[in-house]
Amino acid sequence: MKRVLIACLLLSSCGNPTVQTPAPPNSPQTQVLNIDKTLADSINAAVKTAISLRNQGQVSAADVNTIENWAKAAAILDDQIATELGSADPWTVQKQKILLLLPGFQIPITGTINQTLAASLAAVTTTVNLIRAQVQ
Repeated sequence: MKRVLIACLLLSSCGNPTVQTPAPPNSPQTQVLNIDKTLADSINAAVKTAISLRNQGQVSAADVNTIENWAKAAAILDDQIATELGSADPWTVQKQKILLLLPGFQIPITGTINQTLAASLAAVTTTVNLIRAQVQ
């Protein structure tokens, strides 16, 4: 009976070798993933800010439409970063792939815009720059 119990314990302690161990809490991947979550939040905040300003008559409906369409593309970028961070690629490869995603990221409205909306969009740019700094 003891041998069966020992055998069961030994067999159950053998993990599946294809399961990937999560990155440590302060690893570069975890830091970028946390920043990526902040990116998603800042994109949502920019859209909500634009909608609120439109409702107050301070931003045009066309500008809000531009922000909303940009946010869809920005959300895809955000998802691509998270997907890469969840891949089995080593960190050096993940960094390179993430860096290749970032150059196409542009804020949609330039020139004179509402200061509140500009600040909201600047927060998105700052967050993208934090990701860029982490992966360089």
